[in-house]
Amino acid sequence: MKQNLTILSILIVILSLCLLFLLDEDESDRYGAVELEVFCAAGLRKPVQAVALQYEAEYGVKVHLNYGGSGQLYGSIKLRGGDLYIPADWSYIDSGVSEGVIAESVPLSYLTAGMVVQQGNPRGVRDLQDLKRSDVKVAIAVQSAAVGRFTHEVLADVRVLKRIESNRLSKFPTVNEVAAQVKLGAVDVGIIWNGLMSQYDELEFIRVPEFDAQPKLAAVGVISSGEQRARSLHFAHYLAARDKGGMIFQMYGYEMKEGFYWKEMNYQH
Repeated sequence: MKQNLTILSILIVILSLCLLFLLDEDESDRYGAVELEVFCAAGLRKPVQAVALQYEAEYGVKVHLNYGGSGQLYGSIKLRGGDLYIPADWSYIDSGVSEGVIAESVPLSYLTAGMVVQQGNPRGVRDLQDLKRSDVKVAIAVQSAAVGRFTHEVLADVRVLKRIESNRLSKFPTVNEVAAQVKLGAVDVGIIWNGLMSQYDELEFIRVPEFDAQPKLAAVGVISSGEQRARSLHFAHYLAARDKGGMIFQMYGYEMKEGFYWKEMNYQH
């Protein structure tokens, strides 16, 4: 009888330890995945890269980042899938939801386009009409980039695009390359997101009313075909949380509006 009680006690202890282990499981066990495949708009590269490194250090989850124009990346995830998509314009999220490509989404940061020139503005560029001048070389992103699509639309609306497309306009795959061309002096003016300015001390940002009137909302979407949906959503919330990714976005100069989503959300593990 004593032997049976001893065996029973041992079994109870073992069972209790097992239950305790299950209750105290770590984040990787709860959410799965040790790797995430993320497709990120090039204009958001710096803050997202910094957040990904911090997330990896905290949770041991490797975040593989692929960069490019928002439209180019959208085409890639439709073909090959992935876990997360971070475009620089909410319209891509809307398209993804309507087409069944995106399951859930979280807003990240507002982006406003503007003209960028070298410090001192040597060409004296003041507004979009100045881009038509014969002494001004202009660079913009291609239409597969969010800022490029927006730039083409606005320049066409103000009747500037056709005037500069013939010989004074250069186009590049990403907003980062546009900024680099201005920095190198290969062009006089580029059109980029305001969030990139923290990376270019040697450049000067010129606000434009036509762009200010239409700020864009960057966001992160969980890809429907991804096999790590719980982990993906966990990282998406981490990116947006005010005490996690939100702090890093703000540090890099990305615009967080008063009352914006991340300000209201306390991140929970």
